[in-house]
Amino acid sequence: MTESLDLATCVGATTNQGSHRSNNEDSLISKGNLCAVADGMGGHEAGEVASAMCVNTLAAAELFGTLSFDVEPTEEHSDDSRGIFKRRRKATSNLNAKIMEILNEIKGVIGEADESIKSAAAMRAGTTLTGAWLVKIGGQNMWIIFNVGDSRTYRLRRDTDEPISDKPTSVSQTPIEGVSLEQVTVDHSEVQYLVDRGQITALEALTHPRRNVITRALGTGNYWEPDFWVIPAKRGDRLMMCSDGLSGELSNEYMARVLSTVVHPKDAAAVLQAAAIRSGGRDNISVIVADSVEAGTCQNHGCDGDTNGVHESEPEEGVIDLDNWHNNDLHDPQKTGETPDGPLAENEQIPRSADEEQ
Repeated sequence: MTESLDLATCVGATTNQGSHRSNNEDSLISKGNLCAVADGMGGHEAGEVASAMCVNTLAAAELFGTLSFDVEPTEEHSDDSRGIFKRRRKATSNLNAKIMEILNEIKGVIGEADESIKSAAAMRAGTTLTGAWLVKIGGQNMWIIFNVGDSRTYRLRRDTDEPISDKPTSVSQTPIEGVSLEQVTVDHSEVQYLVDRGQITALEALTHPRRNVITRALGTGNYWEPDFWVIPAKRGDRLMMCSDGLSGELSNEYMARVLSTVVHPKDAAAVLQAAAIRSGGRDNISVIVADSVEAGTCQNHGCDGDTNGVHESEPEEGVIDLDNWHNNDLHDPQKTGETPDGPLAENEQIPRSADEEQ
């Protein structure tokens, strides 16, 4: 088997608190060939802590510093058709075994994040997580995509690619002519469950009063099992990871057009974020655009790679200073759990405190 070209990621990443939130509970990471977005929940600064602890656990994991994995070689077989078949079958089996081993290691890292958040926040805070890791396994470039919650990972597909199905499998997957934006991940949310069951339509899900209720999250003590997708990677791929503050404001058609026409990933991320703010900015907005390029070619042109979302100096907007997070009283019910995650529906209200009732 001829070994494929070494690939790396060229990244644009940005986060913003939006137009109606007083703080930013999103965190993101772009380190090496790993990109991920975490959307914290819990009110006050608890959500900030949960999402920041999540991405820092990923940043500290030695696993994601690995660029390639070897696969156990196949045994020698005869060169006749039967021998070739056996050799190929064994090679596929060895490759699949290595992929499953890597997925279990990623699950272990995400499990560490879950435990650290539960320990720090006493299960009063949680976070979603979605991300993509570009890695070579057995000489083949692959995207490993993982997801917990309703943050999303998308893949841009141009008209030269195999077309996606005309029947949407997720809330916001809508094909358009010439280019399409495939939502790779599937939301862990109540409305996605209702859509899957055929009880509501994808259009109705966009305004459903429980559209912000998620069914999986890290740190909450509930079910957090990640979903995984393994997709062959090639030079020129473009992926986008975002919190629901972006996907909830923009249509698939608009996002697809931006991603297919704005050349640099940093510019594309900035355009998408600005559009989400103009559209309402009802929630925190985080987006990472990641391109696969030939290794060593993404240099000195504004790439946002190798940032783990934590800075020794004054934190940037939407980034919490983990060195001082313990000063926040996460166990005060007045500071946690009172503010819902995501924009309110027309018939929803923020719960009022006892003082406000008087």
